[in-house]
Amino acid sequence: MEGSKISVEGKGAIHVVPDVTRLEVRIEQWFSDYTKAFEQAKENSSWMVKILEYNNKPGSLAKTIRFNIEDFTENEYDDNDHYIGKIKNGFILEQIFKIDLPIDNKLINCIVRGVGKFIPNAQINISYTLLDERPSQLKMLARAVKDAQEKAYIMAEAGGCTLGNLLTINYDYQNMHISSQSRHIHSNAEAKASTPGSLDITPDDLVISDRVNVVWELINPKL
Repeated sequence: MEGSKISVEGKGAIHVVPDVTRLEVRIEQWFSDYTKAFEQAKENSSWMVKILEYNNKPGSLAKTIRFNIEDFTENEYDDNDHYIGKIKNGFILEQIFKIDLPIDNKLINCIVRGVGKFIPNAQINISYTLLDERPSQLKMLARAVKDAQEKAYIMAEAGGCTLGNLLTINYDYQNMHISSQSRHIHSNAEAKASTPGSLDITPDDLVISDRVNVVWELINPKL
């Protein structure tokens, strides 16, 4: 306590059931020249759209969140195995697609197998998240403020005081990514071997938490 104010940090947390399966398809591949890398990137994008449309989902669900082609370099050494520097050796293609889908293991399996069959050097991350995070975030913040109020009341009462007017609520918004990791498919061979049973996953609840700082007027009846 300081002066006629009391400042308390409140914490809020809620558990919510995810309603979206998120696939991240990652491709990293070496090419001898830039044109080949670029053509493969276009082909990867085309196949991603076709795989979704074949499974009755719009191709626009595949969002490119990373696309990069850059020089690939290797360490160069002399005949005595002394390091000389870097030498360019072709190009590296990096591509990441993000796809949000309903929680449907059969659908996810079909898409995973399609990626394994048609998109070379693909790895797939499967996670779960929320279609709309805002209602859960607002509920969490309400709990955080209530938590601060309960703590402040107990602290004031223990000190022989009472709470006065609420003076300020300080909150630093954080851009939270609410998701739970479920499975990582490491290769095309693993993707092509996928079955609905192997993806029969019950996602765990998501935990959303945050904190706020709340300041009240502190009334001392002895003054």
